[in-house]
Amino acid sequence: MNKFYVLDFKVFDKDYYAEKVSVSHTDITELSIEGISLIDKKIEIDLKKNKGKVKNYIGNLYSLPIVSELIAKTIMNDNFNDIELIEVKVNMKTDLKYYFLNILNVIDCIDLEKSIYKLYIPDIILFDSIDRLVIDTTKIKNDIFRIKGLLYKIIVSEKLKNELENLNLDEIEFMPIEDFTKE
Repeated sequence: MNKFYVLDFKVFDKDYYAEKVSVSHTDITELSIEGISLIDKKIEIDLKKNKGKVKNYIGNLYSLPIVSELIAKTIMNDNFNDIELIEVKVNMKTDLKYYFLNILNVIDCIDLEKSIYKLYIPDIILFDSIDRLVIDTTKIKNDIFRIKGLLYKIIVSEKLKNELENLNLDEIEFMPIEDFTKE
C-alpha cells in the first residue's frame, strides 16, 4: 500500500518572508489550487525586498508554493507532467533561482465512508472539520497532487517524500495523511 504525506513548509523567525508581492494575475491562488494550467497566462511574480535570510522556500502573502531550483528539480524529476514551474523574481541578494510550483493534479480521493468529518453544508464537500482523513489510494497515480475538498494542501507520495528528505532542508516537513486533522 502506498503511503502519502501532507507536504508543508516552515518559515522561521529570521527567514525572509515576502510581505509585498506583485503578481500579474490576482486570481493566481484560486487558479493554481484548482489545478488549472497557468503557462499560457504569462504569469509574473515579483517578491519585494524585506528583511531575513533567503532560504529554499519563501513564505509569502499569497501562500504560493515558491521554492528554490533545488526543490523544484527534485519534484520535477519524475513529475514533469504534474507540475508547471513559473520563475519568480526575488528582489533580495541570493544566488538561487526560485519557482512557483503550479500543481496540476486535483484528485477526488477522500474516502467519505471511512473518514470522520463535519461539512459546512450537508451534501457539499466543504469541510468544517476533519478528525480522521482516509484516502482511496486506488485513485492516485501521481507523486504530487492536491485533494479535492482540501485544495490548500499539497500531498506527496512516500517516494517523493524520501527524495525531498534527502535534501536535508529544515524548512520542509511532512505529516502522514492519516495524522492530518482540520479544526
